[in-house]
Amino acid sequence: MQKIIFTSDELPAGLGDQARFSLWRDMYVACYGENDMSYASARPFAMRSEFARLGEVGIAQATGTIDRYKRTLQQIAVDGHGDFQFGFNQGGARAFVAQRGRELVCGIGQLMFLSTAEAREVRGEADHWAWIGMGIARERFLELVPGAEDLVARPFDHNAPAMRHLARYLAFVFNADEIGDDPALVSQASTTLRDLAGLAVGARGDVAEIARGRGLRAARVQEIITEIRAGFADPAFSAHGVGLKLGLSPRYVQELLQETDAGFTARVLELRLRKARAMLADARHDRLKVSDIALACGFNEVSYFNRCFRRRFGASPTQLRGTDSE
Repeated sequence: MQKIIFTSDELPAGLGDQARFSLWRDMYVACYGENDMSYASARPFAMRSEFARLGEVGIAQATGTIDRYKRTLQQIAVDGHGDFQFGFNQGGARAFVAQRGRELVCGIGQLMFLSTAEAREVRGEADHWAWIGMGIARERFLELVPGAEDLVARPFDHNAPAMRHLARYLAFVFNADEIGDDPALVSQASTTLRDLAGLAVGARGDVAEIARGRGLRAARVQEIITEIRAGFADPAFSAHGVGLKLGLSPRYVQELLQETDAGFTARVLELRLRKARAMLADARHDRLKVSDIALACGFNEVSYFNRCFRRRFGASPTQLRGTDSE
């Protein structure tokens, strides 16, 4: 996934803070449009902004010492944008959002929902700015949430499952560069983001049921896969444990994965075997017994490990030890 990145780390060395800020802001404005922006002068200026297009959705992340961002109607008129904007506050303090005469207090981890077609201002309470968000075309989102216009700059229930899933899935997609290389994945990811966004701000009726079926299921699948990748090497790892952590039944965990290209057991086994193969090929583990490597990868029985390994790689662990081929 190709990203547009503006980072103060790439500015010429030797510049003072104000010069660094001015130069970075010029680059930002050239891409995103004119704005009024300031930074926390009590700290050295540092900023990183990343943007990527994922089908119908634009995703972005920003972190640094900017403490105020403002767009006026005059500035919008020059390069007008008409999207709805979603942003999660990832900083260490509250932020204050003003639009349509409303001021919204956005706590840590909470969502702001704004219109890029209207004047707005965002101010940070502390000297560190951190956001992750996305933009969706107004017309497309209104198809899902007809009353979305009335929700701009309003508070939401931040404990709602869809809100939590949206934040997690957005972070996952933003850091999964390989998604941008597959048109089918791009389509699925952008649709899931739109569905989750609609559910997070209160989609109702038939469209909500459709979005729930697509968006929440896709997000839950991704959460399960993330848990598998993080915990597969634990010999006690199980669908039951994953279900308890995510608030899902073990059966539902199994059902969700059966809809993908591999079920729970197959995914866990493949990851364990790949880790074992990598450890066997790594000279740093030469002193470990095969049984030790098997245990470190989540296998309780060496004989079962040997059978699975031979079936997967066409040779025993001992035969492939020290090689780098599959």
